[in-house]
Amino acid sequence: MQKIKVRYADEKGNTSEEVFETRSVEEMRAAFAAKGYYILSEEGLESSLFERLKNGLVLKQGVSVKELNEFTKLIRTLLKSGMAVTDAIDVLLDGAEDTPLNRALREVHQDIREGISLSRALGRHPDIFPDIYIKTVVAGEKSGALENILKRLSEYFTSSIAIRRKVVAALIYPTILLAASSLAVTYMVIAVVPEFAGLFRSLDIPLPIMTSMLLSASEFLGDWFLLLFCLVILCIAGFINYSATPEGRRKTDAIKLKIPLIRDLERNFAYSQFARTMATMVEGGIPILDSLRVVLDSLENKVIAARFSVLPDLLEKGLGFGKALKSIPDTPPMMVRVIYVGEESGNLGDMLENLADHYDEEISELTDTITSLIEPVLFLGMALVVGTLVVALLYPVLTAASKIN
Repeated sequence: MQKIKVRYADEKGNTSEEVFETRSVEEMRAAFAAKGYYILSEEGLESSLFERLKNGLVLKQGVSVKELNEFTKLIRTLLKSGMAVTDAIDVLLDGAEDTPLNRALREVHQDIREGISLSRALGRHPDIFPDIYIKTVVAGEKSGALENILKRLSEYFTSSIAIRRKVVAALIYPTILLAASSLAVTYMVIAVVPEFAGLFRSLDIPLPIMTSMLLSASEFLGDWFLLLFCLVILCIAGFINYSATPEGRRKTDAIKLKIPLIRDLERNFAYSQFARTMATMVEGGIPILDSLRVVLDSLENKVIAARFSVLPDLLEKGLGFGKALKSIPDTPPMMVRVIYVGEESGNLGDMLENLADHYDEEISELTDTITSLIEPVLFLGMALVVGTLVVALLYPVLTAASKIN
């Protein structure tokens, strides 16, 4: 998060000066524009080291895709029954918990009662409602088919949730297994190995290099464990904080695209997200050029987003969507063919939806492969580590026993 001191004027000409926290200057400017405020001056403020570390340690409260999907389903159901938007939101807020989404909806409800459209009221909360949501609702209001648009949004969120669960399910078990193995080995080195140190001293025999290194590591970890633990936590917090910055995000995404298997998973996820988001917006009646700008902002992998960022310029120069994609290096040929066929047949939305389904299937196969490969690799690694520890501890004892015999 960035701290920015802003001097601004409202619609009546009254000026104010406040310090705001925002993820980006562009996001802050969009929020001010949505509220009808005019920014007079901006001044970036540096966060202290303590604040940057705290930002990395604290889990920020936000709105999940699941919450947004549930809200979309409920409000669509109420609108389908003939209820007005204000009444529908009023029903949803009745007795609702005090969450970020509900706090935003209370302000949206008030704005609509004052005569502001639903899309503009939602646009005043860019941290809650993403661009795809707001622009799709705008298209629904203009076409008079808000209920159908909300249905498409719900389907989009449902598909996104399903594929995210696939990816998380593939990675969470190996992560837990790796963490448990690391804790077990650390416990053995800190608590079990020192018990053998006294025995080895009493035997008064030369120790193998492996055993000497193990005893030294055990003594070091025992003396400095708390300090090392704090350093690890600080490093993790620093990495999380750095990864949240634009530069850190790009470097992290670039690293993901270089790791075998993870690289394919990251690409397929990005292509699926690109195709499904485009399909949702195109089917909602939003022009391709406007849809592309929203889609590129919403892509999670910023390296792939930067690669596709030339698309709007190419389309403005008169190039077709499929031909523009073909000119971008490393674009999958199948994506180009499917989009080209969709353009020629006038059925781009459905073709993009089919393309997203294809990449979702690829992700499912990859997650199964990753799960089946990582599990035995982790077990083998754990067996090697534990076996090495056992040999390093028992070999001197067995050697001494053989000499005594």
